[in-house]
Amino acid sequence: MPTVKSIMTTDLLTLEPEMTLRDAVELLGDEEVTGAPVVEGGRLVGVVSATDLVEFQGSNPAIESPSRDEPTLGDRLTGAADWPEEDASENPDAFFVDFWGQSGADAYQRLTHSDSPEWDLLAQHTVSEVMTRRIVSVEPDTELRQVARIMTDRGVHRVLVTRNDRLEGIVTSTDLVRAIADGTLNS
Repeated sequence: MPTVKSIMTTDLLTLEPEMTLRDAVELLGDEEVTGAPVVEGGRLVGVVSATDLVEFQGSNPAIESPSRDEPTLGDRLTGAADWPEEDASENPDAFFVDFWGQSGADAYQRLTHSDSPEWDLLAQHTVSEVMTRRIVSVEPDTELRQVARIMTDRGVHRVLVTRNDRLEGIVTSTDLVRAIADGTLNS
């Protein structure tokens, strides 16, 4: 049976607890990943996901929206308006919109329009404020089927791979799907 070490990613993007949320969002967007482990002094202290960031942004009171002629996120989600596709390399925050159900235009606007300090809540808060401290981890010799069960049971999309409390890699739901597609999981 294939194990985690056969598919885990070892070239990891990590975040630091004192990094601003704005910097974290941009880094995740640049790397086109939906989450990353948080490491402090070489020690794994948490994980941040797109869900954590969107929940944080959506839970803050909306600031009155500047007048704009653009359609709202609600218009875009319902198909009531045509919005040009955004290039994630030009606007890394746009990457996270795909993971967000019906949060409303105000949260989207706060993520993408930071023309003034009161709009840029992400620059005023740190990764440590939103990171999940409950770490779901496995060892490199864990069987892939067990990892899939853990992800399903815990409702997570990534499992960190550790040995002796040191981060060695990460396995995501995408890695598991890829393993099924290329036959690795059937071996």
